[in-house]
Amino acid sequence: MKNIVSLINILGILIIAFSFQGLVLAQIQTNTSKQLLLDTSQPTVLITGSNRGIGLALVRNYAISGWNVIATCRSPERADDLKKMIYDYPNISIEKLDVTELNEIESLARKYQGIAIDVLINNAGVLGDVKNQTFGSLDQLTFEKVMAVNAYGPLKVAEAFTESVALSNQKKIVSMTSGLGSMQITGNMDRFYFYRMSKAALNMGVIAMNASLKSKGVMSALIAPGQVETQLLYESGFEGPGAITTDESAIGLIEVIEGISPQTIRKNRGKATNYNKRIIPW
Repeated sequence: MKNIVSLINILGILIIAFSFQGLVLAQIQTNTSKQLLLDTSQPTVLITGSNRGIGLALVRNYAISGWNVIATCRSPERADDLKKMIYDYPNISIEKLDVTELNEIESLARKYQGIAIDVLINNAGVLGDVKNQTFGSLDQLTFEKVMAVNAYGPLKVAEAFTESVALSNQKKIVSMTSGLGSMQITGNMDRFYFYRMSKAALNMGVIAMNASLKSKGVMSALIAPGQVETQLLYESGFEGPGAITTDESAIGLIEVIEGISPQTIRKNRGKATNYNKRIIPW
């Protein structure tokens, strides 16, 4: 009788195992009080600054494609649009992350230790108070904040999650820059001192990081979203035509990311690729 019971138990375990073939229960409690379930037949992306704008659009479009999406933002409790999305897409997990808080970065990296992250997107960024980065009114605190979020934060997030990215198939770390970080494009512009400096610094950091990560097979590349209808564009005072929607930008960016390879990085000499596949000059 005991042998029959044991056999039934074994069969039950096998049935459960085959039922979840291709899935891995990561046993991670997310900020949405949901147990994270990763489908290992699909790739995983982690996106910073996911609560609005381009970040939110990237979350939505990756989720639609069936990816496991780890969406991070500073205040998940206030990220209403992001929280609504998880009802339609159970493959989205929301996590708290301020890219200027080292403890939060390290804690989240430990939480996902051993889990393969195919694509890490450093999307979080700030413009900063425009008046405080105008010549004659340059403000040190504004400078420190903009540089911390836009330049230092992406490097620390990449540093913390490198091992998870190295475990994956795609092995890509991409960071969101801007044409405003290009000296050729903005040579005659006298606005946005700190924002432009922060993106130029990010560009150099990503190039250096690509060299540092080569031994792990991890790629570090720059992408740019174009002129997108976001709060950042509104804060900049831009009133001209030609702005695109966040979905248009996100769809183009995902195609660009998909095409990133060691060959494309060498061909572009590390320069950023815009959402429309155009190369942004230094």
